[in-house]
Amino acid sequence: MARSYSLQDLELLIQVAERGNMSEVGRQLNMTTAAVSAAIKRLEVALDVSLFERTTRSLRLSAAGEAFIPHLQQILGTLDIAENELRNRQTLVAGEIRIGLPSDIGRHYLLALLNQFQELNPKVKFILHVSDLIQDLYRDELDIVIRYGQPKDSSLIAAKLCDNRRVLVASPDYLARHTPIKELQDLLEHNCLLFYLNGRPYSKWQFECEKDLVTLNVTGDRSANDGELVKRWAVEGKGVAYKSALDVAEELASGTLVEVLAGRFLGQPSPLYLLYKERKYQAYRMTALIKYLKERIS
Repeated sequence: MARSYSLQDLELLIQVAERGNMSEVGRQLNMTTAAVSAAIKRLEVALDVSLFERTTRSLRLSAAGEAFIPHLQQILGTLDIAENELRNRQTLVAGEIRIGLPSDIGRHYLLALLNQFQELNPKVKFILHVSDLIQDLYRDELDIVIRYGQPKDSSLIAAKLCDNRRVLVASPDYLARHTPIKELQDLLEHNCLLFYLNGRPYSKWQFECEKDLVTLNVTGDRSANDGELVKRWAVEGKGVAYKSALDVAEELASGTLVEVLAGRFLGQPSPLYLLYKERKYQAYRMTALIKYLKERIS
């Protein structure tokens, strides 16, 4: 179907709608006001509708214009994604990816994987947001978030990277200097290092013992909203921590931390997930990174 207006006319419509002033749009684009007005007029004639309500002092979208603009923005956004996809395919994997990572595993495990991916794809640029706060892809303008726990936001695509549980850990020095921990209840007499979860200290530690769920209200003289800091305290012999097994894998392997009551219970589940926005047209750099992380972590 032949159309009497151009892509440029549609882009001008968006800008006029945003600014409410044809003269200002013309100045910014080095066009005359008459040329901008003519583009809008072509659209109105072709669509057989008035897109703006005009007075001598103001210019605002008509009801038809307000209904049309969201569809137009979506179409032009999809076109941008398609053009970026073509450019990325022509240059293999390239472009910017904004990623949200948990502090501990982000610094000590995921960072190494991202470095390896970047060595394989040197035209990729990473912008990393490292935080143990719940990061929001839309609010924080992120492309990917990696986080622990079952996601609750059904509007996102969630890919489980691996199963994982919490483990009780302490340094050999701490265990040598304090009363032995023979049962879970003994934790109530020990200094427990607390991590902030959803803005509150995570002090109700849960354990699966056979078929029973045991919850302990633990206390301690240190708490932080940074998981790496909690682990550092544990390594320094400041107390007992209840950490993701992935976070303390290196320390357990080296012996700087020891698992407490190993084999006596199952720690709280804490699977690792990768979340991203649902898009019909995914940028190729995103597809490549998601595939890479799934393969390496699973």
